[in-house]
Amino acid sequence: MTTIAPPVFSSSTTRAVTNAPVVSITSPIGGRVVEVNGGADGDGRLATIENDRVDRSTLIGLTIELTSLQNDLALKQSILEDYFRRIADLEQDLSRQQAAIVIKSDNELRNAEAHLEIVSLSSANEKKAAERKLGLVKKGVLAGNKDELANTLKLQDTKIVAARLRVEMLSADLGNARSGIFVGGEQQSLQDLQREIRNVRADRTQIGIQAATIKVRIDQLKALAKVEEERIAKLVRADVAISGQAKLFKTVAQVGKQVSGGDTLAESVNCADAFVVAIFSERQAQSLSLGSSVTVVADGWDGPVPGRVERLVPKTTERVDLDYAVPFPPTERRELYAFIAPDTARSDNGAVDKFCSVGTWVTVSMPKTWVVWTRRQFDNTSSALAGYAGQLRQQLAALTGAPAADPGEQAKITRVSPRSARLAAATTLAVAMKPDSVRINEKAL
Repeated sequence: MTTIAPPVFSSSTTRAVTNAPVVSITSPIGGRVVEVNGGADGDGRLATIENDRVDRSTLIGLTIELTSLQNDLALKQSILEDYFRRIADLEQDLSRQQAAIVIKSDNELRNAEAHLEIVSLSSANEKKAAERKLGLVKKGVLAGNKDELANTLKLQDTKIVAARLRVEMLSADLGNARSGIFVGGEQQSLQDLQREIRNVRADRTQIGIQAATIKVRIDQLKALAKVEEERIAKLVRADVAISGQAKLFKTVAQVGKQVSGGDTLAESVNCADAFVVAIFSERQAQSLSLGSSVTVVADGWDGPVPGRVERLVPKTTERVDLDYAVPFPPTERRELYAFIAPDTARSDNGAVDKFCSVGTWVTVSMPKTWVVWTRRQFDNTSSALAGYAGQLRQQLAALTGAPAADPGEQAKITRVSPRSARLAAATTLAVAMKPDSVRINEKAL
């Protein structure tokens, strides 16, 4: 009846089945399947793959180089510690010798200052005696040589200058010793000690730079080794799961099976993409369009589910059928496919779950447009006949001389219900059109 009856009587099809696109769940790595969970749904673990043949040569090379650098760094650090100890010993030795030089220079300075004071006093006495004798010689009281006495005075002044210069030199040497500046041949050992300290410090700085370079390289190798370890960990074992809105449709993987990366482990369907594919004839499809509302019913469902037409496809191919969970039902001449999705605006959340029951045969019904059209035509015809009956009664009343119906009664006669297609107020069309034979006869007589 659905196939051969015209669309005015047929508005549904039972050649409809729930369907959904198939999403292949593939293996991210190659290896052996060690676990398969056939009941995995919604973020559940589907399978576990392990691979014992992962190439670890890169990680081994990084580990060897890292170990070698760590040994070099340990050696450099031990050399640095030795340099630190050696510098500390040399500085301690230099400090002791410097303290001895300071004490010696301080004693010599005090000795020179005392000698300067002695020379100053002695020279003052000598100068006074020489000046008195020179005055007597000049007066002729005492015989003597004036030049010799003048030289004696200069000699005493020179002694004072020499003693003062000695004090200044010793004071400068004391300041240099306290500042760590050693000059002169008698302080050659201290100069050599300072030179050795500088050389050891230079070597220590160079070793420190080498150690810092090795540390940077070690950090780089550790980062590379960590990334390589993470990569190997992903290749050694992989847990495959199903997304939250997907449902497991078919399991392909088997425990103990060897798979390669990209091999299909299972197939799933996404409930959000589920739909109903229904077959309509071209005459039935004349009432359909994109967005048309339909009703989907199936055995075992609580009730009908509203849906809407998303696509109209004349035919499919075998290649297209492979992309869906269920093959499309075959069509005949002048038939096409209608893709129907649940109308979320007019249904609850359970409608999607019903559509996700892939492979369920359902019945899709279109709105009965011929009933609506017939009802509208009947309403319009009833209204027109009621109006015509009122006009006819007025004409009959004019011919027989009977009083015309009052406006209230006329309005009551012409008023109809567009939904029930019946005259209101218990007024029927036969009563409205029945003539008053008694009045007609009286008028005729």
